[in-house]
Amino acid sequence: MAKKQATNILSLIEAEHRQVEQLFSEAEKSQGKKLYECFNQIYLALNLHARTEELVFYPAMREYEETEQYVEEAEEEHEDVSALLEEIKELQPTAPEFQEKLSELQQAVQHHVQEEESEIFDAVRECMSDEELTELASEFQEAKAKLEEDVKAAMAM
Repeated sequence: MAKKQATNILSLIEAEHRQVEQLFSEAEKSQGKKLYECFNQIYLALNLHARTEELVFYPAMREYEETEQYVEEAEEEHEDVSALLEEIKELQPTAPEFQEKLSELQQAVQHHVQEEESEIFDAVRECMSDEELTELASEFQEAKAKLEEDVKAAMAM
């Protein structure tokens, strides 16, 4: 019987990045109510992802000199994305600036993802053991599950 390979945190984060890319792709083809539904999914996914990274992944990165240097910039990028999310949340999907802001958000996310998946992940792989990456995956999933209700409640406001 083949042994199931445990998921590591980098695989989880990459999967979430692909999910958000898919949501942006769907939003590009949508308008009106469907566009707003897509945005709400993007809002939930990005907020959950960022908060979970900040609770689990970034503290682990601070433990190593080689990866600590990336945390501040990544957190700043999360703040920029969060600010854009809040701006868009206040707009109607029919407003001219809605698509403009959504495009700006997509570009900011693409930049963050590209940097994270190349430079940051390479540095993390150099420092952290497979065991540590697998343990972080479990912590990431647990933290995300706990945060989901908080983020959904914030969306309702």
